[in-house]
Amino acid sequence: MSGAVRTWLAKLVPLLLIGGSCQAVSLSAPTTGTLIPGGPDSDQPRLMYAIPTLRDQFGRIVAAVMINDRGPFRFMLDTGSNRTVLAQSVLAKLDLAADPDASISVVGVAGSQIAASVHIDSLDAGAMHFRDVDLAVLSGPVLYGLDGILGMEGFDGLKVSADFVRNLVSISKSRGRPAAARYAAIPVQFLSDRLLMIDAVVGRLHVKAIIDTGSQRTLANGALLAALSGGRPNVPPTSPASVIDATQSQQPGLTGRVPAILLGEATIQNLDVTFGDFQIFRTWGLENEPALLIGMDALGTLAGLDIDYQRREVDMLSRTQPHPLVQIMGLSLTNW
Repeated sequence: MSGAVRTWLAKLVPLLLIGGSCQAVSLSAPTTGTLIPGGPDSDQPRLMYAIPTLRDQFGRIVAAVMINDRGPFRFMLDTGSNRTVLAQSVLAKLDLAADPDASISVVGVAGSQIAASVHIDSLDAGAMHFRDVDLAVLSGPVLYGLDGILGMEGFDGLKVSADFVRNLVSISKSRGRPAAARYAAIPVQFLSDRLLMIDAVVGRLHVKAIIDTGSQRTLANGALLAALSGGRPNVPPTSPASVIDATQSQQPGLTGRVPAILLGEATIQNLDVTFGDFQIFRTWGLENEPALLIGMDALGTLAGLDIDYQRREVDMLSRTQPHPLVQIMGLSLTNW
């Protein structure tokens, strides 16, 4: 993106987005989950649920987390983050205090932050277990209604399954089995440890796409906008936007409708994407080639989403009935 475009973008009116990667600000009360048994891979009850993307809300995946045998606490599962973060508000409940002299660098979509850390003895979520770890402590809008963000650093050999129809989530040991035939199975590459990158097509352009359950909206870099516009202004048509991330850094951008996005055997149609020179693409080494970050505005319209870290595979199950966003946004995801 040229310097002139960056200067123009800096003057745009902001649309606030925040999150483990980025999310839209919501003032609604958090959805209440149901306490369900933990299953064979956990000796603790789990409060886990998958909130679908609906007309008036973006989806999210929430997992119950036990910390030092206390809880459960509500953590958003963020496949776009390789670091687990604890909310400042939870420290008092755990009788803990952050150590400002033991800092951890946290990288967000738009910037970075040096955060104080806290040592915990144990953290458990389904079949995922941490022992004797230091977690970054953050506060701010990203953590409204949440006790933390569950990153992917402890998910080797595990499988995450989100059922957006029944609002259920499980974190279990992968059995290495292929997905059921009704799922669209998409192979993934691990970028920067366990970040999930897949090959996708936007219109006729081949792009790299990151699966990010911590982001409420889908983001794209300036290279994709330039490739889609072919040097022509306002192609695709765009409107001003701005992104603020978990580090509370802000970045201006443009939101516009993109051609159909093909993800393996699945397609997303008529999706609005926010373009910008986001730092996260530079962190991942994707600033110079067309790239996407697929957020919950798209993923939450599925009936089910499985992420198998052992098989290096993402499995998507489409809804048999049109999703409410079909009428509102023209967004659909179907298996071919």
